[in-house]
Parts: sequence; C-alpha cells; structure tokens
Amino acid sequence: MKLCTAETPGFERSSANRRPAILALLLCVGAVSVPLEASAGTSAAPALVAQPVRISAANRDEYTGILPTWRRVTPVGSVVSTPNFPTQVAAAGGQVAVLANGATPFQTITWFDPELQREKRFAALGKAVPPKPVAFATPGGTAIAIDPAHTGAAGTAYATAQTASVLEGEAEASLKVESNPTTLSTTTLGKADLFQGLVAGPNGVWYATGGVADVVYALQERDGKVSVLRSYPLHWQSFPKDQYPYVYQGNHRQKPWLFYPDSVVLGPQQQHLYVTGMLANSLARIDLASGKTDYVNVGPYPFAVVLADGGQRLVVSDWAGDGVTVVDRQSFRVLGRVRTAPPLGPHSQAAGAHPTALVAASAGPDVWVADANSDAIVEIDSQTLKPVRVIADSPYPDAPPGSYPDALALADGKLFVANAGNDDVAVFDAQSGKAEGLIPTAWYPTALAVQGGALYITAGKGFGTGPNLQWQYIGNMMHGLLQKVDLRELPQKLPHWTTMALEDNGFDAKTRRELAVQNEKTAAFLRQHIQYVVFILRENKTFDEDFGDYQAAGSWADPKFDLYGPKELPNLYRMAAHNVLFANFMADGEVTAQGHQWTDGASDSDVVQRLWPEYYSSRGLLWNAGPGGTSSLSPGAPGSHNPYQYNRRQLGHDTNPWMSYPERLYLFNDLLTHRVSFEDFGENLSRRRDGVLRQALLAHVDASYPGWDRMLLDGTRVKAAIRWLRAHPGSKFPHFLFLWIPDDHTAGLAPCYYSPDTYVADNDHATAELLHYLASTPQWQHMAVFLTEDDAQSGADHINAHRTFALAMGPWVKSGYLDTTPLSQVNIVRTIEGVFDLPPMSQWDANAQVISGIWRQRPRHDPMPVLSVQVPVRINPGKCSRQLLLRREAGATGHIPTAAWLKTHTNPHGAKVALDAADLYTPTSLLKVSGPEQLRQEWIASKGRQSYQNFEAYLRRYAAAHGTTVASFEANEGKLH
Repeated sequence: MKLCTAETPGFERSSANRRPAILALLLCVGAVSVPLEASAGTSAAPALVAQPVRISAANRDEYTGILPTWRRVTPVGSVVSTPNFPTQVAAAGGQVAVLANGATPFQTITWFDPELQREKRFAALGKAVPPKPVAFATPGGTAIAIDPAHTGAAGTAYATAQTASVLEGEAEASLKVESNPTTLSTTTLGKADLFQGLVAGPNGVWYATGGVADVVYALQERDGKVSVLRSYPLHWQSFPKDQYPYVYQGNHRQKPWLFYPDSVVLGPQQQHLYVTGMLANSLARIDLASGKTDYVNVGPYPFAVVLADGGQRLVVSDWAGDGVTVVDRQSFRVLGRVRTAPPLGPHSQAAGAHPTALVAASAGPDVWVADANSDAIVEIDSQTLKPVRVIADSPYPDAPPGSYPDALALADGKLFVANAGNDDVAVFDAQSGKAEGLIPTAWYPTALAVQGGALYITAGKGFGTGPNLQWQYIGNMMHGLLQKVDLRELPQKLPHWTTMALEDNGFDAKTRRELAVQNEKTAAFLRQHIQYVVFILRENKTFDEDFGDYQAAGSWADPKFDLYGPKELPNLYRMAAHNVLFANFMADGEVTAQGHQWTDGASDSDVVQRLWPEYYSSRGLLWNAGPGGTSSLSPGAPGSHNPYQYNRRQLGHDTNPWMSYPERLYLFNDLLTHRVSFEDFGENLSRRRDGVLRQALLAHVDASYPGWDRMLLDGTRVKAAIRWLRAHPGSKFPHFLFLWIPDDHTAGLAPCYYSPDTYVADNDHATAELLHYLASTPQWQHMAVFLTEDDAQSGADHINAHRTFALAMGPWVKSGYLDTTPLSQVNIVRTIEGVFDLPPMSQWDANAQVISGIWRQRPRHDPMPVLSVQVPVRINPGKCSRQLLLRREAGATGHIPTAAWLKTHTNPHGAKVALDAADLYTPTSLLKVSGPEQLRQEWIASKGRQSYQNFEAYLRRYAAAHGTTVASFEANEGKLH
C-alpha cells in the first residue's frame, strides 16, 4: 500500500489556498493521492480542537475551514471544540456553559472556564441503552434502572454500538485525545433529553430545557459531578385550531402531546422560571419552590423569551408567526402582540419572518428581535406594543436574504448579531443602529453570551467535514466550536476582521463585480442555445459510492469506497463517459431534510437547521411533519398518504410545511412568477399558510406521478413522466422539468423489499429510459440535463463527506469531460436561473458561479441509448406480511393495492387487506435507519459480509500505517460526546 507524506507531489502548502500539508495525509488513501484541487472540498482545519487555541496570523492557515458552498470560515480569537451542533451558550459566575443537541443519541451541556478549558459535562442519553443494566441515583434517592435491550433510535440518528457504553464511562474515556490526554468529569442521565434552553441561577444552579422529555432540569455540581437537583414537569396545552400549525406536529405515537420546552429565563428574585413550549404554543411559569406551573398561550412555535422593562414584562418570539407576544409578568396574561414583519393570514403565500433570538435593553422597555428569515433586526417597545425601528442585517446593499440572524447580545453600547448563514457576528451601534463591522466565526453560529469583557460564540458545525473514511454519519460528524473574542480588541481589529468576513463569503465588491461579469457572459451564451432544462434528483449517494471504480476519474475516485459500479450502473457510467461528470461537487446540506431545500431554494431556513436533528434522532417530532420533510396538514393519521400523491381535492400531501420555507420560497415559485413553463414530477411545493397548495402551482404538477413508496419502482415513475410528456408535445412541452427518482436510496436489508442492487439497477435503467426519450424529442437540440443526488449522507468518501456527484448532459455539453471545478448544488440552481433569467433566491445562489467551461460552441448528436439491466431482480429474505406482499405485487405493475386493483387481482395469499392508507403507506417505508447503517446493509447485501469485513480490516491497516487509530476517523460520538 502506497502511503502519502507531506512531500507527496500535488500537496504543496501555500498561503494562497490555506491548505496545510497535514491535509495531504488525510486525503491519501490506498495507492492514489488526491490532487491539491480536491483538498479544497475539505475542511483544512482540524476536525477536533481538543485544547483551547489562540488563533493568530501565524497559525490561521491551520484553522481555516472550506465549506460545501466553497466559502471559507476563519474564526478569530480563541477556539475549542464542543459536541455536535451547540445551540446555546450561557455565561455566569466565571463559567461558560454550552448546550449541544445534534442528531446524536445523547445531548450535552459542557462547562468551560473563561479561558475555554473544559471543566465538567452533563450528558442526557435518549433511547440508546447500555449492554447491561446501569442504575442512577436521583437527588431523592430513587434508583433509575435502564433497560439493557438496545434497539437503537428510530429516525436517522447515528446510533452505533459504541453509543451503548457511554453510560459506563466512555464519555470520559473518549475525551482522551492523543495530543493532550485529559479526563472530563461527566454525569450521564438515561432516558433524558435537552433542547435549546439554558440559564444560570443562584448558588451555582443551572436550568436546562428537556425538549421531548417535557421537563426543565435543575443542575448543580456536587462532589465534582453534575447532579440533577430537581426535574420540573411540563404538559401540553391546547391552542386555537386556527393557530398554526393547525394539526399537532409532535409524535404522539411515542409520547402523547408534548409541551417541548425550548427557551428559559429566570424571573426577578429567582422565584419563577419562564419556559416556552414549542409544540404547545405556550409560555409556562414555574414556581421553583412548589413546582406549581401556570400556562398562557403566546402564539405559534414560541422560540425565545426575555424579561423586559425592568422585569415587568415578558417578550416571546413566535417562530412561526410574524412578530412577538408581550406578557404581563405579574398577572401572567397577554398584553398584545407586536408585528416585526408584514402580517400573516390563512392565505399567506410568502414565508414567515421566523422571529428567533431576543435581547432586552439594559434599561427601558425596548427589546431587539432577530427576524431570521428576512435578515432584519427589529427594535420593539414592550410598553407601547409598537416597533421602534428596523436594522437591515445584510452583508452588502440590496443583498438577497440568507444572513439568518439567530442570536443576539448587548454589551458596551453595541448590539451583536450572530449571522448563521454568513458565518459571522455583525456589530451595530445600539443607539444609532449603524453597522460597525463583522467578526468572522466558524460554520453556522448559533448563540452568543457576554462575560468579563469577552464575547462567547458557539458555531453549530465548526470547521465542517473532511473525508468520512469509516462511513461516519455526516449529520453529526462535525464538532461544534466555542469561540472567545476579547471585546477590547474591537477598535483595532474590527476593520480587518470585516474585510476577512466579506472575502471569506465572496461578498467583497471586487469579487461580486467580477463574478457578475463572468456569470452574465455565460448566461448570455446559454440563453442563446439552451431553452429547456431538466433537473433529475436522486437520493443519498457520495461520489466514491457510485464512481469509486470509474477509472477516468483518476485520483478523484477511490475503488476502496466503491459500492456500486459498472455492473449496477452501466448507464450512469456511459453517461459520464459521453457527457460531463463533476468530480469536485458538494451537497450543500447534510441530510434529505436540507437537501431538497437547497436544490429547490438555494438555502435552508433556520427552522430546518435547528429542528432536523430533533426528528432525525427520534426526539418527538414526526418525520413527515417536521420542517424540511413532507407533511399533510389534513385530518387523519399523521404521515399517511397515497403515493400517487397530488390529489387536487386534498390539501396537498407531500409538500414542505409552511413554517420551514426560506424567505423567497423555491425555484417553482420563481418560475411561476416569471411565467416560465414547468412541470414538477414528485418534488416538494410550497403551500399557503393554511396548508393548501395554490392552484397555480398544482397546475404544474403531474397528478399521475407516484411519490415515495418503496414498492413502486423508478421504472413506474419514469413511465408516468414520459406518458405525460408525450401528451404535451410542441409548444405544450415545458421549458423546465424537475424529476425525483429515489430508488437508489434502496431499502437496505429490510425483509421483503427489493435488494439494494435491484433498486440501484432499476434507478439506473429508469434514468437512461428518460434520457433516451428526451433525446428523441425536438426540444433535445436546445436542452441541458442536470443529474445529482439530494445529499451524501449514507456513504463514504475519501475527499469529503459532503461530496456527491453531478452530471451535465445534452447536445451543448462536452463529451467525456471530467470537470473538477469547485461546485455545489447551488451552482446548478444558479445555472437554471441564468438560462431563464431569474433573480436569485438567496445570498448563496446570488454569489454562485453559473456553470461554465463545459459548454460546446456547436451542438453534437448523442442518441442516449439504454443499456440493459445486468443484475437479477432479488428480494431481501425475511418474514413478509401479507399486506407487504400485496404491495409488492401491485407495485410490480405500477399500482397500489386499492379496492379496484384487488377486484381484478387474484390474491394467491388469501389475504384480507384493510385499505386504510395509514396501514399501507407510512414512514416505515422509508427505512429510516442511520446513514452508516444503511451503507453497511447495502454493502453486505451487494458485496457480502466478507467484503465488508475486509474493508474494515483495510481501515485498521490504513490507520496503523498513519500512526493513528480507526477511532480517529469516527464521528463525534467517538470524540467529545
């Protein structure tokens, strides 16, 4: 096996690209080395900053991350890693506490000293349990026994076997990193959860919200360990049925009707806690002495709560509303509501403002509100119940939305605003509202706190991802980051930091001007030759997973990670050989909930970012009712649907919840507004606020196109699309087509479903059939086709866990061209906008390159043949229910087992089938296991268990040769959790 060193050709370190030589060692796998350009797609900074580091000009290169959007992150000040996706930071009494609640089996609070040294940790473990019983003593002396039967969390949480041993001390042992071994005092509580609320009380007591656990924990250090002094239970409260979300979105199949405590604030004299309930639309008042709790309705999806006007009023931000609710603290009744954005009604079509973070002025009634979706900071008067002024939180004049302000702090007359979208903290003069500058942060800042003349910042995704050599789950393999900025340095350093932040994002005037000239030149060429665009979206594959054995890709492919090759994907390989394959192409999101938002809207909202970890890790939210997923707001069983989904008489199944939308909605809305004809085959659409799909959008949806059902194969989907296109020739042929064909997701080893190889081969064949038909149409001569995956969450990749692949096809693209330009899904969206002269939807596509360098000056002719399937149809072994057998038999001919189908079908099984949709089509069909587990099942099913074991042995040899351990490649659970 060839090993790479820092001297390996192609890995020269330079200040221009800020990619340290150590990255070369990470990216050399087997007998191939990755070219320098490839390393741009990875995080140049270390995944784990185990000990506090002061970043300076001398070491900045080593602490620079490259994001999937190809932006940089260069945090300043001092930094140290935290567990995955921290969402809250609180500072008091010389301590800084960070709450992290990523898509993991456990969530944590970690305490640091002011110099960022870790002191202790509290871990709340959800459903994962140890291999043998473990008992915990509560403050009252009651023993809590944990059931040893471990079944793993439902959803897409990364629940590994190692997780089970966390309760026995692995959390402490995992902190022993090679560079500086330390042991952290950790207390772990089983069957517990955390969410986003954390506040310090007197006598060293901290209060934390428990999310799906429906409690607030009172925590205090005792004998060097964090103890639970008391748990305050909270209960769901009914809310008006015309108040969003109309239909309850918690998973009451697991636990009935959740309050879902979110934010928490301590009242005057420390007598009461005030807690928002995200799924109860309520604010709770807890008497800390007696535990007595009162509730008041405060609007849809209450997010944050602060005390204002000398503690006389409480202000609550309504995440799914258009402003804040003001409550009289003493009488505990609603005084009124203050709009921070245009009013929303039942028929509102635009997205909400997503009011999130709040901060109260130190004196007086004023409160600052962060409208995350509309990039605005609104000052409101809690006495007069009126807005005072609005500050635009845009990085440059007339910028589209995308800053996503989601945290606020006030200190020394300055207002600090964390911009999750732009990876910086904006600094404003609190009195005048004038922008003073930007502080660069790590990826996706989420919370702010001030103590001792320092600003503390948490960033949810730290420095991003590098390679996931052991199939780590991309959703939680990224460590968060805690950053400390000395506020005394602002007068001297803020101008330079502002320049850094703008250049990191490509927002400086020179870069934007040059990009605009280049994009207009490319777009003008495309508008001259391309009149039709087809966007094909598939599911969950990395580049190496599908193209690891593609020799033409050279060192961009690694056969060690190849799962499906020419045998399963003959058509995909031919398409790559005769068109353009993008090898340095990133998925902008981590999981499906984000992936479809990025490919449809060039952005994902703060709601999606903060909530997908909760329902992916089975913490009380329904997959099909969670933001970013698909849902029905109509009455009936949550999640039930007919896969032939777009019944125009219904409210519109399988569309994104209204609350999750980014400000400018999606590509389909843009096309509709600018009168570009389009047809949507299977992708999500935006609704009105009442859940109803607009008729204007429904007119562009093929009602015969099936949605998600593992028993309806992509061959059926493509036949439905071709049938529709044949019925719409000539001028009726849409200029834009979006097709979702998800079979390559597979169903793993789920009994009675098709084998992974069968699904992948069917998807490959169906794709070729579609391209073959398109090439036969008159529109083909002016058509461009883009094909990619929605995300890269289920596989391994030797360059970056976010790396997937994309293809550009058609008469005007080069033949057999491997494009290694740094690109992502947003570049496809930007190119589509360029063809149809559409305005950008977010700051990402506004500052993305229209894809160039792949186009021909003259069209060519390619018949786009269909290569035959080379793998036999196989069914996963295991016990099959009669309903499942009937579903498979119906699906084989493109049907579902309706009453009409059963009348004409001879049932060989003698089954009497209930035709309730909730029984036939539920989220269980998704096979929502973890990404690594899906990959493991697919590998074993496709290549056999011995091949899987051989690969694990290869990783051990690779790790030993590099003087490290296999655990060094693992996800966060093997490190800081």
